[in-house]
Amino acid sequence: MSDVAARLRAALPGMTMSFAGDPDYDSARATWNVRTRFRPLGLVQPRNTAEVQAVVRSARAAGVTQLAIRSGGHSIEGNGLGGPDTEALVIDMVQMRAISVDPAAKTVTAEPALLTGIMYAQAFAHGLLVPAGDCLNVGLGGQVTAGGYGRCLRTYGNLTDHALEFEVVTVDGEVRIANTSEHADLFWALRGSGTGSFGIITRMTLQALDAPRAPANFTFRWHFDQVDIAQTLIEVQQYCLDSPTTVSPILVTWRGMIELSGAIFTDTAEQRDALIADMQAKLPTPTEPAEIEPLNFLQVLERQSEEQTSAHWLVDASAVTREADNHPRYQKIRAGFLPDPLSESLIREFADLLKTQQPGNRVQFCRINPAVEAPVDACAIKSRGCTWLSGFGTDVEPGNGLAVEDLLAEGDRRYREWEDQTYELFHPYSVGPYIGDDDLMEADHGRDLFEAYYGPHLPRLKEIKRKYDPENLLHHKMSIPLD
Repeated sequence: MSDVAARLRAALPGMTMSFAGDPDYDSARATWNVRTRFRPLGLVQPRNTAEVQAVVRSARAAGVTQLAIRSGGHSIEGNGLGGPDTEALVIDMVQMRAISVDPAAKTVTAEPALLTGIMYAQAFAHGLLVPAGDCLNVGLGGQVTAGGYGRCLRTYGNLTDHALEFEVVTVDGEVRIANTSEHADLFWALRGSGTGSFGIITRMTLQALDAPRAPANFTFRWHFDQVDIAQTLIEVQQYCLDSPTTVSPILVTWRGMIELSGAIFTDTAEQRDALIADMQAKLPTPTEPAEIEPLNFLQVLERQSEEQTSAHWLVDASAVTREADNHPRYQKIRAGFLPDPLSESLIREFADLLKTQQPGNRVQFCRINPAVEAPVDACAIKSRGCTWLSGFGTDVEPGNGLAVEDLLAEGDRRYREWEDQTYELFHPYSVGPYIGDDDLMEADHGRDLFEAYYGPHLPRLKEIKRKYDPENLLHHKMSIPLD
Protein backbone atom coordinates (compact mmCIF):
# COMPACT_ATOMS: atom_id res chain seq x y z
CA MET A 1 0.00 0.00 0.00
CA SER A 2 2.77 2.45 0.93
CA ASP A 3 4.59 1.62 -2.31
CA VAL A 4 1.51 2.45 -4.39
CA ALA A 5 1.03 5.70 -2.49
CA ALA A 6 4.66 6.69 -2.99
CA ARG A 7 4.53 5.93 -6.70
CA LEU A 8 1.32 7.89 -7.19
CA ARG A 9 2.62 10.88 -5.26
CA ALA A 10 5.76 10.87 -7.35
CA ALA A 11 3.79 10.61 -10.59
CA LEU A 12 1.12 13.17 -9.64
CA PRO A 13 2.85 15.97 -7.71
CA GLY A 14 0.56 18.69 -6.47
CA MET A 15 -2.60 16.59 -6.65
CA THR A 16 -4.64 16.17 -3.45
CA MET A 17 -4.60 12.55 -2.33
CA SER A 18 -5.07 10.64 0.91
CA PHE A 19 -4.00 7.14 1.93
CA ALA A 20 -4.41 5.06 5.08
CA GLY A 21 -2.13 6.49 7.72
CA ASP A 22 -2.35 10.04 6.39
CA PRO A 23 -3.77 12.56 8.88
CA ASP A 24 -6.55 13.53 6.46
CA TYR A 25 -7.47 9.99 5.33
CA ASP A 26 -10.51 9.66 7.60
CA SER A 27 -11.92 13.03 6.59
CA ALA A 28 -11.32 12.23 2.89
CA ARG A 29 -13.29 8.97 3.10
CA ALA A 30 -15.95 10.32 5.48
CA THR A 31 -19.54 9.50 4.64
CA TRP A 32 -22.90 10.45 6.08
CA ASN A 33 -24.20 6.86 5.95
CA VAL A 34 -22.97 4.70 8.82
CA ARG A 35 -23.54 1.62 6.64
CA THR A 36 -20.75 2.59 4.25
CA ARG A 37 -17.78 3.59 6.37
CA PHE A 38 -15.34 1.76 4.12
CA ARG A 39 -11.55 2.02 3.94
CA PRO A 40 -10.37 2.23 0.32
CA LEU A 41 -6.72 2.06 -0.67
CA GLY A 42 -6.70 5.82 -1.14
CA LEU A 43 -8.53 8.78 -2.62
CA VAL A 44 -7.25 11.10 -5.35
CA GLN A 45 -8.90 14.40 -6.33
CA PRO A 46 -8.23 15.42 -9.95
CA ARG A 47 -9.19 18.95 -10.98
CA ASN A 48 -9.75 18.52 -14.71
CA THR A 49 -9.95 15.96 -17.49
CA ALA A 50 -6.21 15.89 -18.09
CA GLU A 51 -5.61 15.10 -14.43
CA VAL A 52 -8.18 12.27 -14.57
CA GLN A 53 -6.20 10.82 -17.47
CA ALA A 54 -3.00 11.13 -15.47
CA VAL A 55 -4.59 9.40 -12.45
CA VAL A 56 -5.79 6.46 -14.54
CA ARG A 57 -2.45 5.99 -16.29
CA SER A 58 -0.42 6.39 -13.10
CA ALA A 59 -2.68 4.03 -11.15
CA ARG A 60 -2.24 1.31 -13.74
CA ALA A 61 1.53 1.82 -13.80
CA ALA A 62 1.60 1.60 -9.99
CA GLY A 63 -0.21 -1.74 -10.02
CA VAL A 64 -3.63 -0.59 -8.79
CA THR A 65 -6.19 -3.32 -9.52
CA GLN A 66 -9.41 -1.53 -8.60
CA LEU A 67 -10.68 1.95 -9.38
CA ALA A 68 -13.88 3.46 -8.00
CA ILE A 69 -15.56 6.74 -8.97
CA ARG A 70 -17.06 9.09 -6.40
CA SER A 71 -18.95 12.22 -7.33
CA GLY A 72 -21.78 13.04 -4.91
CA GLY A 73 -21.03 10.28 -2.42
CA HIS A 74 -24.65 9.08 -2.24
CA SER A 75 -24.34 5.44 -3.28
CA ILE A 76 -26.52 3.62 -0.76
CA GLU A 77 -24.11 0.65 -0.80
CA GLY A 78 -20.98 2.82 -0.79
CA ASN A 79 -19.90 1.79 -4.28
CA GLY A 80 -18.24 5.17 -4.75
CA LEU A 81 -15.72 4.03 -2.13
CA GLY A 82 -15.34 0.65 -3.79
CA GLY A 83 -18.03 -1.09 -1.77
CA PRO A 84 -17.49 -3.70 0.97
CA ASP A 85 -14.02 -5.30 1.09
CA THR A 86 -12.71 -2.44 -1.02
CA GLU A 87 -9.14 -2.24 -2.28
CA ALA A 88 -9.98 0.65 -4.57
CA LEU A 89 -8.16 3.78 -5.47
CA VAL A 90 -11.06 6.21 -5.41
CA ILE A 91 -11.09 8.84 -8.13
CA ASP A 92 -12.88 11.48 -6.11
CA MET A 93 -14.39 14.02 -8.49
CA VAL A 94 -15.26 16.49 -5.74
CA GLN A 95 -13.20 19.31 -7.28
CA MET A 96 -14.85 18.93 -10.70
CA ARG A 97 -18.14 20.77 -10.27
CA ALA A 98 -18.26 23.48 -12.94
CA ILE A 99 -21.47 24.34 -14.77
CA SER A 100 -22.45 26.50 -17.74
CA VAL A 101 -25.91 27.18 -19.11
CA ASP A 102 -26.67 28.02 -22.74
CA PRO A 103 -30.12 29.66 -22.70
CA ALA A 104 -30.33 29.86 -26.49
CA ALA A 105 -29.61 26.17 -27.04
CA LYS A 106 -31.42 25.22 -23.80
CA THR A 107 -28.53 23.07 -22.63
CA VAL A 108 -26.61 22.67 -19.38
CA THR A 109 -23.01 21.50 -19.41
CA ALA A 110 -21.76 20.22 -16.07
CA GLU A 111 -18.93 18.35 -14.42
CA PRO A 112 -19.76 15.20 -12.44
CA ALA A 113 -19.44 16.49 -8.86
CA LEU A 114 -21.92 19.29 -9.50
CA LEU A 115 -24.75 18.80 -7.03
CA THR A 116 -28.37 18.58 -8.13
CA GLY A 117 -29.36 21.67 -6.16
CA ILE A 118 -26.71 23.84 -7.80
CA MET A 119 -27.79 22.60 -11.22
CA TYR A 120 -31.43 23.43 -10.47
CA ALA A 121 -30.52 26.91 -9.23
CA GLN A 122 -28.22 27.76 -12.13
CA ALA A 123 -30.67 26.51 -14.76
CA PHE A 124 -33.60 28.31 -13.12
CA ALA A 125 -31.67 31.58 -13.20
CA HIS A 126 -32.16 31.33 -16.98
CA GLY A 127 -35.80 30.20 -16.74
CA LEU A 128 -34.86 26.57 -17.40
CA LEU A 129 -34.99 23.19 -15.71
CA VAL A 130 -33.40 19.79 -16.16
CA PRO A 131 -35.53 17.12 -14.45
CA ALA A 132 -33.55 15.19 -11.85
CA GLY A 133 -33.83 13.73 -8.36
CA ASP A 134 -35.15 15.45 -5.26
CA CYS A 135 -32.07 15.24 -3.02
CA LEU A 136 -30.29 18.55 -3.56
CA ASN A 137 -26.86 17.26 -2.47
CA VAL A 138 -26.58 14.27 -4.83
CA GLY A 139 -23.90 14.53 -7.52
CA LEU A 140 -24.88 14.49 -11.17
CA GLY A 141 -22.11 12.08 -12.19
CA GLY A 142 -23.79 9.07 -10.61
CA GLN A 143 -27.36 10.27 -10.93
CA VAL A 144 -27.26 10.85 -14.69
CA THR A 145 -26.21 7.24 -15.26
CA ALA A 146 -28.83 5.77 -12.93
CA GLY A 147 -32.06 7.54 -13.83
CA GLY A 148 -32.58 10.62 -11.71
CA TYR A 149 -36.25 10.19 -10.80
CA GLY A 150 -37.72 12.99 -8.70
CA ARG A 151 -40.29 15.69 -8.19
CA CYS A 152 -40.47 16.56 -11.88
CA LEU A 153 -40.84 12.95 -13.00
CA ARG A 154 -44.43 12.74 -14.14
CA THR A 155 -44.44 16.06 -15.99
CA TYR A 156 -40.92 16.20 -17.44
CA GLY A 157 -39.36 12.73 -17.15
CA ASN A 158 -36.02 11.66 -15.68
CA LEU A 159 -32.46 12.98 -15.84
CA THR A 160 -30.93 10.12 -17.84
CA ASP A 161 -33.28 10.71 -20.77
CA HIS A 162 -32.06 14.33 -20.96
CA ALA A 163 -28.38 13.46 -21.40
CA LEU A 164 -27.10 14.56 -24.81
CA GLU A 165 -23.39 13.84 -24.56
CA PHE A 166 -20.61 12.68 -22.23
CA GLU A 167 -16.90 13.33 -22.14
CA VAL A 168 -15.39 10.14 -20.70
CA VAL A 169 -11.92 9.01 -19.70
CA THR A 170 -11.70 5.25 -20.28
CA VAL A 171 -9.29 2.95 -18.45
CA ASP A 172 -6.68 3.23 -21.21
CA GLY A 173 -6.35 6.89 -20.25
CA GLU A 174 -7.95 8.16 -23.46
CA VAL A 175 -10.69 10.80 -23.69
CA ARG A 176 -13.77 9.77 -25.63
CA ILE A 177 -16.86 11.76 -26.59
CA ALA A 178 -19.98 9.62 -26.28
CA ASN A 179 -23.22 10.62 -27.97
CA THR A 180 -25.58 9.20 -30.57
CA SER A 181 -22.96 9.43 -33.33
CA GLU A 182 -19.62 8.95 -31.54
CA HIS A 183 -19.06 5.90 -29.33
CA ALA A 184 -22.80 5.35 -29.43
CA ASP A 185 -22.45 2.01 -27.64
CA LEU A 186 -20.76 3.70 -24.67
CA PHE A 187 -23.40 6.44 -24.70
CA TRP A 188 -26.11 3.78 -24.58
CA ALA A 189 -24.46 1.94 -21.68
CA LEU A 190 -23.71 5.00 -19.57
CA ARG A 191 -27.38 5.96 -19.61
CA GLY A 192 -28.97 3.53 -17.19
CA SER A 193 -26.18 1.20 -16.02
CA GLY A 194 -25.57 3.41 -13.01
CA THR A 195 -22.50 1.65 -11.58
CA GLY A 196 -19.38 3.41 -12.84
CA SER A 197 -18.42 0.38 -14.91
CA PHE A 198 -17.20 1.83 -18.21
CA GLY A 199 -15.21 5.00 -17.66
CA ILE A 200 -14.94 8.23 -15.71
CA ILE A 201 -17.40 10.90 -16.86
CA THR A 202 -15.64 14.26 -16.77
CA ARG A 203 -18.30 16.40 -18.45
CA MET A 204 -21.91 16.02 -19.55
CA THR A 205 -24.32 18.02 -21.66
CA LEU A 206 -27.98 17.93 -20.68
CA GLN A 207 -31.11 19.03 -22.52
CA ALA A 208 -32.99 21.70 -20.58
CA LEU A 209 -36.65 22.66 -20.74
CA ASP A 210 -38.59 25.82 -19.98
CA ALA A 211 -39.42 26.04 -16.28
CA PRO A 212 -43.13 26.37 -15.47
CA ARG A 213 -44.22 29.92 -14.77
CA ALA A 214 -47.00 29.23 -12.23
CA PRO A 215 -46.23 26.13 -10.14
CA ALA A 216 -47.44 25.21 -6.69
CA ASN A 217 -46.38 22.89 -3.89
CA PHE A 218 -48.93 20.69 -2.14
CA THR A 219 -49.07 18.30 0.82
CA PHE A 220 -52.08 16.35 2.11
CA ARG A 221 -51.94 14.10 5.19
CA TRP A 222 -54.16 11.36 6.60
CA HIS A 223 -53.17 9.96 10.00
CA PHE A 224 -53.45 6.20 10.36
CA ASP A 225 -55.45 6.37 13.57
CA GLN A 226 -58.09 8.66 12.06
CA VAL A 227 -58.89 6.96 8.75
CA ASP A 228 -59.49 3.62 7.10
CA ILE A 229 -55.93 3.17 5.83
CA ALA A 230 -56.75 0.86 2.94
CA GLN A 231 -59.72 2.86 1.68
CA THR A 232 -57.78 6.11 1.89
CA LEU A 233 -54.90 4.61 -0.10
CA ILE A 234 -57.36 3.36 -2.72
CA GLU A 235 -58.91 6.80 -3.14
CA VAL A 236 -55.60 8.67 -3.14
CA GLN A 237 -54.14 6.32 -5.73
CA GLN A 238 -57.20 6.81 -7.93
CA TYR A 239 -56.67 10.56 -7.87
CA CYS A 240 -53.02 10.10 -8.81
CA LEU A 241 -53.96 7.85 -11.71
CA ASP A 242 -56.64 10.18 -13.06
CA SER A 243 -55.07 13.60 -12.49
CA PRO A 244 -53.48 15.55 -15.37
CA THR A 245 -49.78 15.04 -16.00
CA THR A 246 -49.12 18.62 -14.89
CA VAL A 247 -49.65 17.20 -11.39
CA SER A 248 -46.52 15.31 -10.29
CA PRO A 249 -47.29 13.45 -7.03
CA ILE A 250 -45.39 11.25 -4.60
CA LEU A 251 -47.47 9.06 -2.29
CA VAL A 252 -45.70 8.29 0.99
CA THR A 253 -46.48 6.30 4.12
CA TRP A 254 -44.40 7.23 7.16
CA ARG A 255 -44.60 8.87 10.59
CA GLY A 256 -47.98 7.28 11.26
CA MET A 257 -49.68 8.77 8.23
CA ILE A 258 -50.36 8.67 4.51
CA GLU A 259 -48.89 11.72 2.83
CA LEU A 260 -49.48 12.91 -0.72
CA SER A 261 -47.07 15.63 -1.72
CA GLY A 262 -45.76 17.02 -4.95
CA ALA A 263 -46.01 19.84 -7.38
CA ILE A 264 -48.35 21.37 -9.89
CA PHE A 265 -46.37 22.53 -12.93
CA THR A 266 -48.49 25.04 -14.84
CA ASP A 267 -47.83 28.28 -16.72
CA THR A 268 -50.78 30.41 -15.63
CA ALA A 269 -52.44 31.12 -12.31
CA GLU A 270 -55.78 30.10 -13.82
CA GLN A 271 -54.46 26.64 -14.77
CA ARG A 272 -52.87 26.23 -11.36
CA ASP A 273 -55.93 27.32 -9.38
CA ALA A 274 -58.21 25.03 -11.41
CA LEU A 275 -56.00 22.05 -10.60
CA ILE A 276 -55.90 22.98 -6.93
CA ALA A 277 -59.69 23.10 -6.81
CA ASP A 278 -59.93 19.76 -8.61
CA MET A 279 -57.45 18.23 -6.18
CA GLN A 280 -59.31 19.46 -3.14
CA ALA A 281 -62.62 18.18 -4.52
CA LYS A 282 -61.43 14.69 -5.43
CA LEU A 283 -59.06 13.73 -2.63
CA PRO A 284 -60.40 12.38 0.69
CA THR A 285 -60.70 15.00 3.41
CA PRO A 286 -57.28 15.23 5.07
CA THR A 287 -56.95 14.84 8.84
CA GLU A 288 -55.03 18.12 9.08
CA PRO A 289 -55.21 21.24 6.92
CA ALA A 290 -53.72 20.75 3.48
CA GLU A 291 -50.65 22.78 2.58
CA ILE A 292 -50.92 24.33 -0.89
CA GLU A 293 -48.54 27.12 -1.81
CA PRO A 294 -48.03 28.95 -5.11
CA LEU A 295 -44.22 29.11 -5.42
CA ASN A 296 -41.69 29.45 -8.16
CA PHE A 297 -40.09 26.29 -9.56
CA LEU A 298 -36.92 26.45 -7.46
CA GLN A 299 -38.89 27.11 -4.28
CA VAL A 300 -41.03 24.03 -4.95
CA LEU A 301 -37.94 21.84 -5.16
CA GLU A 302 -36.43 23.39 -2.04
CA ARG A 303 -39.64 22.88 -0.09
CA GLN A 304 -39.97 19.26 -1.14
CA SER A 305 -36.33 18.55 -0.34
CA GLU A 306 -36.81 20.05 3.11
CA GLU A 307 -39.86 17.91 3.78
CA GLN A 308 -39.15 14.67 1.98
CA THR A 309 -35.44 13.82 1.74
CA SER A 310 -33.22 12.42 4.45
CA ALA A 311 -31.07 15.60 4.29
CA HIS A 312 -34.04 17.66 5.42
CA TRP A 313 -31.90 20.51 6.76
CA LEU A 314 -31.02 21.57 3.19
CA VAL A 315 -33.29 24.41 2.10
CA ASP A 316 -31.11 26.55 -0.17
CA ALA A 317 -30.44 24.78 -3.46
CA SER A 318 -27.85 27.32 -4.56
CA ALA A 319 -25.64 26.75 -1.49
CA VAL A 320 -25.58 22.98 -0.98
CA THR A 321 -22.28 21.19 -0.53
CA ARG A 322 -21.35 17.52 -0.66
CA GLU A 323 -22.02 15.74 2.59
CA ALA A 324 -19.29 14.23 4.74
CA ASP A 325 -20.08 13.01 8.26
CA ASN A 326 -21.46 16.22 9.75
CA HIS A 327 -24.98 14.69 9.80
CA PRO A 328 -24.38 10.95 10.32
CA ARG A 329 -27.37 8.68 9.84
CA TYR A 330 -28.34 5.19 8.74
CA GLN A 331 -29.92 4.79 5.34
CA LYS A 332 -31.02 1.71 3.46
CA ILE A 333 -33.27 1.90 0.40
CA ARG A 334 -34.81 -0.71 -1.86
CA ALA A 335 -36.77 0.38 -4.91
CA GLY A 336 -38.74 -1.23 -7.71
CA PHE A 337 -40.71 -0.34 -10.83
CA LEU A 338 -44.40 -1.30 -10.73
CA PRO A 339 -46.00 -1.57 -14.20
CA ASP A 340 -49.60 -1.60 -12.96
CA PRO A 341 -51.63 0.34 -10.42
CA LEU A 342 -51.76 -1.18 -6.94
CA SER A 343 -54.63 -3.65 -6.77
CA GLU A 344 -57.20 -3.39 -3.99
CA SER A 345 -56.06 -6.70 -2.49
CA LEU A 346 -52.41 -5.57 -2.46
CA ILE A 347 -53.37 -2.27 -0.85
CA ARG A 348 -55.26 -4.10 1.88
CA GLU A 349 -52.26 -6.34 2.63
CA PHE A 350 -50.05 -3.27 2.68
CA ALA A 351 -52.45 -1.47 5.02
CA ASP A 352 -52.12 -4.31 7.51
CA LEU A 353 -48.34 -3.98 7.44
CA LEU A 354 -48.60 -0.23 7.96
CA LYS A 355 -50.11 -0.86 11.38
CA THR A 356 -46.65 -2.11 12.45
CA GLN A 357 -44.51 0.37 10.49
CA GLN A 358 -41.43 1.35 12.51
CA PRO A 359 -40.34 4.95 13.14
CA GLY A 360 -37.77 5.67 10.46
CA ASN A 361 -39.39 3.36 7.92
CA ARG A 362 -40.82 4.93 4.79
CA VAL A 363 -42.56 3.67 1.66
CA GLN A 364 -43.09 5.93 -1.33
CA PHE A 365 -44.61 5.70 -4.79
CA CYS A 366 -43.53 8.17 -7.48
CA ARG A 367 -45.99 8.50 -10.35
CA ILE A 368 -44.40 7.81 -13.74
CA ASN A 369 -45.60 9.09 -17.10
CA PRO A 370 -44.60 6.77 -19.97
CA ALA A 371 -45.41 9.51 -22.50
CA VAL A 372 -42.27 11.46 -21.52
CA GLU A 373 -39.95 8.43 -21.42
CA ALA A 374 -37.47 7.29 -24.04
CA PRO A 375 -38.11 3.89 -25.71
CA VAL A 376 -36.87 0.82 -23.84
CA ASP A 377 -34.07 0.19 -26.37
CA ALA A 378 -32.80 3.80 -26.31
CA CYS A 379 -30.53 3.23 -23.32
CA ALA A 380 -29.74 0.75 -20.55
CA ILE A 381 -32.82 1.48 -18.41
CA LYS A 382 -34.83 -1.70 -18.77
CA SER A 383 -38.04 -0.70 -16.96
CA ARG A 384 -40.26 1.53 -19.05
CA GLY A 385 -43.96 2.16 -19.29
CA CYS A 386 -44.59 1.76 -15.56
CA THR A 387 -47.19 3.33 -13.29
CA TRP A 388 -45.12 3.72 -10.13
CA LEU A 389 -41.51 3.76 -8.98
CA SER A 390 -41.75 2.35 -5.47
CA GLY A 391 -39.20 2.96 -2.72
CA PHE A 392 -38.79 1.26 0.64
CA GLY A 393 -36.46 3.09 2.99
CA THR A 394 -35.07 3.10 6.49
CA ASP A 395 -33.63 6.38 7.76
CA VAL A 396 -32.45 6.57 11.37
CA GLU A 397 -30.79 9.62 12.89
CA PRO A 398 -29.13 9.98 16.30
CA GLY A 399 -31.16 11.58 19.06
CA ASN A 400 -33.81 10.73 21.62
CA GLY A 401 -31.32 8.55 23.48
CA LEU A 402 -29.89 6.92 20.34
CA ALA A 403 -26.15 7.54 20.00
CA VAL A 404 -24.25 7.64 16.71
CA GLU A 405 -22.42 4.42 17.57
CA ASP A 406 -25.80 2.64 17.90
CA LEU A 407 -27.15 3.72 14.49
CA LEU A 408 -25.89 0.72 12.53
CA ALA A 409 -27.40 -1.92 14.79
CA GLU A 410 -30.67 -0.03 15.23
CA GLY A 411 -31.01 0.70 11.52
CA ASP A 412 -30.35 -2.93 10.61
CA ARG A 413 -33.02 -4.02 13.07
CA ARG A 414 -35.62 -1.71 11.62
CA TYR A 415 -34.65 -2.62 8.07
CA ARG A 416 -34.76 -6.37 8.58
CA GLU A 417 -37.90 -6.39 10.67
CA TRP A 418 -40.13 -4.23 8.48
CA GLU A 419 -38.63 -2.77 5.32
CA ASP A 420 -37.54 -6.10 3.88
CA GLN A 421 -40.92 -7.69 4.59
CA THR A 422 -42.74 -4.84 2.88
CA TYR A 423 -40.41 -4.86 -0.14
CA GLU A 424 -41.03 -8.58 -0.60
CA LEU A 425 -44.80 -8.02 -0.47
CA PHE A 426 -44.52 -5.78 -3.53
CA HIS A 427 -41.77 -7.70 -5.33
CA PRO A 428 -44.05 -10.09 -7.28
CA TYR A 429 -45.68 -7.04 -8.86
CA SER A 430 -42.37 -5.39 -9.82
CA VAL A 431 -40.49 -5.61 -13.13
CA GLY A 432 -37.15 -4.86 -11.50
CA PRO A 433 -35.29 -2.69 -8.98
CA TYR A 434 -33.94 0.83 -9.51
CA ILE A 435 -30.14 1.07 -9.76
CA GLY A 436 -30.19 4.65 -8.44
CA ASP A 437 -31.03 3.15 -5.05
CA ASP A 438 -28.36 0.47 -5.34
CA ASP A 439 -29.17 -2.58 -3.27
CA LEU A 440 -26.86 -5.55 -2.74
CA MET A 441 -29.59 -7.28 -0.74
CA GLU A 442 -31.64 -7.74 -3.90
CA ALA A 443 -29.70 -11.00 -4.24
CA ASP A 444 -30.59 -12.24 -0.74
CA HIS A 445 -33.82 -13.91 -1.83
CA GLY A 446 -32.43 -16.22 -4.50
CA ARG A 447 -32.57 -13.66 -7.31
CA ASP A 448 -29.73 -12.93 -9.73
CA LEU A 449 -28.52 -9.40 -8.96
CA PHE A 450 -27.60 -8.43 -12.53
CA GLU A 451 -30.60 -10.04 -14.20
CA ALA A 452 -32.80 -8.13 -11.75
CA TYR A 453 -31.33 -4.75 -12.64
CA TYR A 454 -30.63 -5.18 -16.35
CA GLY A 455 -32.65 -8.11 -17.70
CA PRO A 456 -32.40 -8.36 -21.51
CA HIS A 457 -29.89 -5.46 -21.58
CA LEU A 458 -27.29 -7.44 -19.62
CA PRO A 459 -25.59 -9.28 -22.55
CA ARG A 460 -25.06 -5.99 -24.41
CA LEU A 461 -23.74 -4.29 -21.27
CA LYS A 462 -21.23 -7.11 -20.76
CA GLU A 463 -20.07 -6.78 -24.36
CA ILE A 464 -19.52 -3.04 -23.93
CA LYS A 465 -17.75 -3.64 -20.63
CA ARG A 466 -15.32 -6.04 -22.32
CA LYS A 467 -14.66 -3.45 -25.03
CA TYR A 468 -13.92 -0.45 -22.80
CA ASP A 469 -12.64 -2.11 -19.59
CA PRO A 470 -11.35 -5.58 -20.56
CA GLU A 471 -9.28 -5.91 -17.37
CA ASN A 472 -12.22 -4.99 -15.12
CA LEU A 473 -10.33 -2.16 -13.46
CA LEU A 474 -13.57 -0.32 -12.65
CA HIS A 475 -15.26 -2.87 -10.43
CA HIS A 476 -17.16 -3.46 -7.22
CA LYS A 477 -19.87 -5.92 -6.20
CA MET A 478 -22.52 -4.22 -8.36
CA SER A 479 -20.49 -3.24 -11.43
CA ILE A 480 -21.21 -4.84 -14.79
CA PRO A 481 -19.35 -8.16 -14.95
CA LEU A 482 -17.17 -9.18 -17.88
CA ASP A 483 -19.00 -12.49 -18.32
